[in-house]
Amino acid sequence: MGDYSLGDGAAAPGQFQVGPVISKAFAVLGRRFGKFVLLSLLPMAPLLLLILGVVSGEAFGRGLIVFSVLTMIATVVLQTAAQATTLYGAFQEMRGQPFTIGQSLRLGLARVAPVIGVGLLIGLAVGLGFLLFIVPGIIIGCMLYVAIPACVIEKKGVMASLRRSVALTKGHRWQIFGLFLLVVVITMAGGFVLQKAAGHGVFGQVLGFLWQVVSTAFGAVLSAVIYYDLRVAKEGIHLDTLANVFD
Repeated sequence: MGDYSLGDGAAAPGQFQVGPVISKAFAVLGRRFGKFVLLSLLPMAPLLLLILGVVSGEAFGRGLIVFSVLTMIATVVLQTAAQATTLYGAFQEMRGQPFTIGQSLRLGLARVAPVIGVGLLIGLAVGLGFLLFIVPGIIIGCMLYVAIPACVIEKKGVMASLRRSVALTKGHRWQIFGLFLLVVVITMAGGFVLQKAAGHGVFGQVLGFLWQVVSTAFGAVLSAVIYYDLRVAKEGIHLDTLANVFD
């Protein structure tokens, strides 16, 4: 894939379009695919132990339900942390600047407490919304889609990050719904194919976990691109100005 920086196709003020966002996300991810996958893998590694614990049968019995709930909570927490650690690398790649795994981990983990708070509230809100006939959950998910980038980049608190996302996504939620749907389809389709190919055993679970890591990396890069394009569309901000928070 050829050289590409976000400045080559940045959204114009007032514009936010699905096609360019997808193209930029795949371009950014593709240029440093191994690094982004590793940045998602490192925070999510403990999740594999929980998954294998269920598969091996060690958690079967009365404790299975509790263990499964803990695994679900751990998934939200660790995927959220992975998104935070990936954001720095994503923005550096958008700028055409180098980045290291250590830098990304250090800067992402520096905001891990509020980021996890944001992730848990988003998961709770979206989950409750899905219980109310699915549509409210989708709406809430679209409204809060860029809360984690806002938390990391703007260093806002938990509730302020949620409010910031609501403000940024206003007027563009149909486009974000399309992007949200893309992530869901890619994740579910890949998981389904791997499950059919490898089954439900340990090997299948490991492959499923690795696919989850890859889809998390893609989702993190996509959220960074969406957040940036929303800032450009609504505020006309320049990428270097936005990324100065890391300097």
